Amino acid sequence: VASKVHNLRQDMNKYKKTTHFLIILSILFLNPAHLFAQYTDKWISLKYESVRHKPNNFYFIKVVDERKNRDKIGSIYGENQYEKSLKLSGGTAKSLQNYFSKSFVKSSSDYPIAFKIRELAIDESITNTKITGKCKIKVSYSFQRDTTEIELTDFQTSITFNRTLGDYNNYETLLSKVIEKSVMYFDEWMKENYDNNQKLIRSLKLVINSDYQIENPEKGDTIFWSPTRKMIWADFTGTMPKMTKYSAQIFNNFEYFAPLKLESGILRIDLQMKVYMLKSGSWTSSSSLSEYSIAHEQVHFDLTKIVVERFKQKAQLILTVDNYDSELQLLFIDMYREMNRLQKEYDDESSHSINVLGQQKWQQFVDGELKGIK
Repeated sequence: VASKVHNLRQDMNKYKKTTHFLIILSILFLNPAHLFAQYTDKWISLKYESVRHKPNNFYFIKVVDERKNRDKIGSIYGENQYEKSLKLSGGTAKSLQNYFSKSFVKSSSDYPIAFKIRELAIDESITNTKITGKCKIKVSYSFQRDTTEIELTDFQTSITFNRTLGDYNNYETLLSKVIEKSVMYFDEWMKENYDNNQKLIRSLKLVINSDYQIENPEKGDTIFWSPTRKMIWADFTGTMPKMTKYSAQIFNNFEYFAPLKLESGILRIDLQMKVYMLKSGSWTSSSSLSEYSIAHEQVHFDLTKIVVERFKQKAQLILTVDNYDSELQLLFIDMYREMNRLQKEYDDESSHSINVLGQQKWQQFVDGELKGIK
C-alpha cells in the first residue's frame, strides 16, 4: 500500500509541473504584449496648468495627427539602457485636444482653428554613459471657411537635452514646452494678422456708395452723370473726324472702385461707381446744334447710368468669399457688354435720332428707368 501511495504522489507532482509549464507557454504565445509591455513602453500624460488662458480670437476646434507613425511619440532609453517606445496616454490627438480644452478659454465668436501635427517626437541617442535627446514639433494651422479649408501658417521648434543613464521623468515637461511654444506662436500670429490678412475673411459686407461726383463739372475734361445737370453742347470739345456720316458723337463710359477693409473677419467692400463722358472724346458739327440732337446724345449717357444701376443690384448677390474679386470683375465685363448692346439697339431703333418715334420710345424708357434716381 505504501508503495502505491508513493507512486501516486510522484504522478501528481509530474502533472503539476506539466500544468505550470503549459500555463507559462499560453501566456507567452497567446498574449506576449501583456508580458513585455511594461518593459517596452513608457506612458506619459501632458501637464495642465490651473489657470486657463484666453487666446487672441481663436480656439482649437480639433487636433489632427498627420504623422505616418501615430502610435508613439518617440524612442527613449529606460533603466538598464533598454530602448522603449514613448506614448501619450489616450493617444496623441485626443491627449492634445483635452490639453487645449482644459488650458484655454474659448468663445463662439472666435476662429475655430485646426491644429495639424506634422511632426511631434522625442528621440534619444546613447554614447557611453551619456544620453542626448531632442524634443521637436512641427505644426500647421487652418480654419474652415464655408466648404474651403484655409491654410493659415505653420511653425516648428525643438528642444535639445542631455541626461545621465537611468529612468527619466521630464518628458511631460518637454512636450508641454514645445506645445506651448506652438500655441504662443499662433497667438502672436493672430494678433498681428487679425484685421489685415485676407486669409481670415469669414464673410462679406458690400456697401454701395453714391456715384463719384465733382463740385465744378465745367472744369477739366470729365463730366460725371448727374440727375440735375443735363449735357450741353459746350461739353463736346473734341474734333470732328473728317470722314464721318454722323453729325455728333458722345464718348461715355463707366468704372468701379472697390476699396477693401477687414474688420473682425468681415471684409467690407465699399463700391463706388463712376459714370462719365470725356469732353475731348465727344464732338459735334456746327450744323447739329439743336435741342433735339443733344437730347439724343443725353439718352446715350442715361443708358450708361441705367447699366450702372443694374451693376449695383447684381453686385449685392456676390457673397462668395473665395471668389468675390473675380466675380466682381466678371460682372463688370458682362455689364459692359450690356451697355454696348443697349447703345447699339438704341441707335438702330432711332436711326441715330432720325426716327422720331424710335427716339420717343427710348426717351420714355430711360425716363422710367431713372425715375427716383438721385
